[in-house]
Amino acid sequence: MTNHSASGDSWDDLKDAIVGLGERSVRKSYYPELRTKIRDLDEQRIFFRSTLNSIPDGVVVMDADGVIKQANPALCTMFGYTPEELVGQPQTILYERDGEKFRHADFPTDWSRRFLRKDGAAFLGETMENEIYDHEGKLLGTLELIRDRTDQLFEIRRQRQLEEQLRQSQKMAAIGTLAGGIAHDFNNLLAAILGYAELALLKLPPGVALQREIRQILKAGGKASELVNQILAFSRKETTKRILLQPGVLLKEVIKLLRGTIPSTVTIQEQIAVTDRVILANPTQLHQVVMNLCTNAFHAVEDNGGEIALAMEIVRKAIPASQEEREWIKISVIDNGCGIDPANIDRIFEPYFTTKPSGKGTGMGLAVVHGIVENHEGRIFVESVKGEGTTINVFFPVVTGIETPQIQPESQSLVGGSESILVVDDEQMVADYLKSFLEQLGYTITVCNDGNAALLAFERNPQGFDVVITDQTMPGKTGFEIARTMLAVRPELPIILCSGYSSALSPERVTKAGIREFMMKPVSLHDLAPVIRSVLQEEAS
Repeated sequence: MTNHSASGDSWDDLKDAIVGLGERSVRKSYYPELRTKIRDLDEQRIFFRSTLNSIPDGVVVMDADGVIKQANPALCTMFGYTPEELVGQPQTILYERDGEKFRHADFPTDWSRRFLRKDGAAFLGETMENEIYDHEGKLLGTLELIRDRTDQLFEIRRQRQLEEQLRQSQKMAAIGTLAGGIAHDFNNLLAAILGYAELALLKLPPGVALQREIRQILKAGGKASELVNQILAFSRKETTKRILLQPGVLLKEVIKLLRGTIPSTVTIQEQIAVTDRVILANPTQLHQVVMNLCTNAFHAVEDNGGEIALAMEIVRKAIPASQEEREWIKISVIDNGCGIDPANIDRIFEPYFTTKPSGKGTGMGLAVVHGIVENHEGRIFVESVKGEGTTINVFFPVVTGIETPQIQPESQSLVGGSESILVVDDEQMVADYLKSFLEQLGYTITVCNDGNAALLAFERNPQGFDVVITDQTMPGKTGFEIARTMLAVRPELPIILCSGYSSALSPERVTKAGIREFMMKPVSLHDLAPVIRSVLQEEAS
């Protein structure tokens, strides 16, 4: 048994040795080829992985069930995941909602999807998909290439906004040109209306009831003239004049106007403190500021009704950006409407920015308000709570140490004379009322309706006129050209140049040319009479 056992063990050892020798022989004979195949496979794997990793767009590979098997670094960076976090997850982790493909309006030729980053932020991406099959045609999975469109979308919308701003600026430039074009004719009409109204007032005996109606015509005409000047100032064609005024009276006028135009569903509260403090401001621009803010407040409460409050008080404080404690007149417009979205509150003064629907706003109102307040050395602040309301506070610096100019009574005496005056104006109505008024003051008047006729009358008798009053814009020669021609012959001749509008003229240029006075139409007869006496006295001295 022992021998048999030993013999069996030896056989087993021999068998194992033979088998091992055979395995080593096989391994040895195939090893070089196998090693080459493994190396080739490794090189291919490295090549394809490097290629995948070098693609700048995001690439994700899913199996047939939509489970993520692989993602390149660009996709991980795009979505904020690590590769380990993505592998094994369903592909829907990358999509917002259902992840359906669609054609975006800004990229109509490409397929787009709404994707979702790890932090929950959604973004628009271009998507291209390709199915993967094996050699037998069996579906193995899907490869999706994703390109982030966020920056492109921002640039497209920014470009569109710039184009819209350009169109708006061109529109505003056209409005400015139109304003300049109609200002002359409109001011001529106003000049005739106001001129004849003043003449009628002068001819009426004191105490006649009709005087009140005529004064209302003059008041309305004066506001129309201010409106034209405001349009010209807005188009940067003219500068506006500021006067010392108490804003309380103007605010009451705004409230009266609002109550006549705003429906009864909106309540208007008035909280205007009585004060003798004054500010240096342009009345028309101040009216525009308050009216614009009140209109915006109305739009905020229009749908559901509500309340608007217009308040004014005197405060003494150091306002940010001024650093100096001083007195301010604070005007507040308060509403309990829809409020302003916190995301928009810093943009409300930007030109062309508006959240109002089409037809209710151009985005210029608050930009103009801000510009007017800044030009008046004022400050404007906004407080708003979404869904609760908005308060806009405007601060204008109180002016001290200057006496408020006294308004001259309309019935003040008008001083005339016996001198000879040449009136040049292509508008017959304007020339007629000037002739009638000046003759009533004792002057001898000669009227010419164009520049050539005026120069011909002057050439016949250069010493025959003591004063020349000429319009600027006329067919043929302008008033400025007429003045230069006459002054070349008589440098001392007093000339008063009037204009409804002229972008080429400024008071400085007029004075430099030797013209004594430059007056903007419509010219008040009460203003013209003392100017005539003034230039005649200068000539005499």
